[in-house]
Amino acid sequence: MPSLKISLLILAGLIIVVLAIFAVYYHRKANRHLQQIEEQQEQERRQAQENLDKRNNELIADIRFIANSMLQEQCELTEGVLRIHHLSDRLDADIMRQVQFASLHQHFNQTRDMPILDAYKALSKRDRFQLDKKRLQLEATNKDAVMAEVKQLVAYRFDSLKQLH
Repeated sequence: MPSLKISLLILAGLIIVVLAIFAVYYHRKANRHLQQIEEQQEQERRQAQENLDKRNNELIADIRFIANSMLQEQCELTEGVLRIHHLSDRLDADIMRQVQFASLHQHFNQTRDMPILDAYKALSKRDRFQLDKKRLQLEATNKDAVMAEVKQLVAYRFDSLKQLH
């Protein structure tokens, strides 16, 4: 009988050792899997940041291109302001609301609801004349301040955005 008890104790010990080995094996396997998932998530996060940086850099390049076009008088004032404002809103909605770009923002607000393209073409000649007259008056009034801010915008560093070139 004592040998049966010893045999059962040895068997129980072996079962415990085998279960412990299984537990360690599956614990390590789970840790490796978790580590792979974390590495994949980190890689995806880096890729997403790279994509965001690329997109932001393209928007900044477009903003600077339009600003330079305005400075070289290759782009009308109102068209440039509208384009810059829409691009900057896609980049950071608060950029054009900064004090240093107040005239750009003001001109945008004064002209943003003016019809363009097909809506402009659909206007009567009289309405188009009145709209053009109003736009030209606004451009004459705002030109110096807007162009000074456009000059600033060309050199603006966009510091609020990460990792931009």
